[in-house]
Amino acid sequence: QSFVSRACFPQHKAAEAITGLKPRFLDSWLMSEAICGEIFFRSSELGDLSLVEGDFLSSSSRGHEGANLETLCRWLRLPRVVVLDAARAGPSLPERPERVDGVFLDRVADDGHLARLATDVETVWRVPVLGALGEVRHLREAIRRVPLGDRPPQCLYRELGSRLAERWWPERIDRLANSQDLPTTDNGLFRREMAPLRITVAVAFDESFNCYFPCGLDLLELRGATVVDFSPLRDAALPPETDIVFLGCGHPERYAAALADNHCMMSALRSHVRWGRRLYAEGGGLAYLCEQMETSDRAMVPMTGVFPAAARLDRHQGDFQPIEVTLDRANWLGHAGAKVRGYRNPSWRLESLGSLRSFLADADHPSDLVGTFQAVGSLMHVNFAAQQAVLNHFFYPYAAKPGF
Repeated sequence: QSFVSRACFPQHKAAEAITGLKPRFLDSWLMSEAICGEIFFRSSELGDLSLVEGDFLSSSSRGHEGANLETLCRWLRLPRVVVLDAARAGPSLPERPERVDGVFLDRVADDGHLARLATDVETVWRVPVLGALGEVRHLREAIRRVPLGDRPPQCLYRELGSRLAERWWPERIDRLANSQDLPTTDNGLFRREMAPLRITVAVAFDESFNCYFPCGLDLLELRGATVVDFSPLRDAALPPETDIVFLGCGHPERYAAALADNHCMMSALRSHVRWGRRLYAEGGGLAYLCEQMETSDRAMVPMTGVFPAAARLDRHQGDFQPIEVTLDRANWLGHAGAKVRGYRNPSWRLESLGSLRSFLADADHPSDLVGTFQAVGSLMHVNFAAQQAVLNHFFYPYAAKPGF
């Protein structure tokens, strides 16, 4: 079972393609030690090996805001494995990290290079070398050509695995993985408890929308929600008796023509909102619900029209930014004054084309959380497992005030 050390969707779905399992998300900034421990323990129960992937902070980035992989390692008692770029190591090793328990060597030139570098690591850093991968330039070039957000083809990761198997020591990995006991934490996060309001949540899931936090969906079901999926690309209607529509992120800009051609689904979504029913959309899901959406080739395509705005791709996008916002107006996800934490999606920005209402007092980023009727759109990715107050509002009946 793979884990991501920040509640941000990875650029490539490599771990999902290799393991066949959706990655789970941990986050020391969003979650408490107890919640991280419970998610880690529950998600690891059926696996043989659990791997938490992320970046260790350098000494120059200690003030970095957001999730911290070092903190997760301490909370979960994880051995730390460093991937060392052998091609950039030079004649001597770089400074040893504060704590490292094993090393993978990447881009070794040949067996002689591997032997010299492995000897240095094990004598100077005093940690085992777990494996090594050669230059394999054709594979690296193939990886670079995989579009962001896509699963790499099976042939690619199978050949990578075969190349790694030529120079690795699985018994060392097994010994390292078993060097610490798995923390067992149970604070009732995954306890099945029926909420007073029974709801059906329709989740958009197809090639264009597929970025969701699995634990958030699990918690909706454990609290009594019926979670069903539908395809904005292919379905003509929402699932029967839908109470709440949930559109996650993805890459709708790649499928803009097909999405725009599905007039029946767009009409169904508009009708759902006009009937006073609830809807929540994040990132690409919000872009799809705007009046216009920019495509990868810079064309503006008419979209669903739930939100009076144009969604534009940000060509100079940076990393996901951790943010905490305070609602200055109530909506069905929270009351005025409630705080919500998440990571801002750098791919999209909104341009208002009418009475686009913000729920935030932040003058710099008013479109981070917007709404119309009982539709709420967010440029933040919100993990409900870490924001249980938001999750609980799915089960509260809510009537929008006149003029909302």
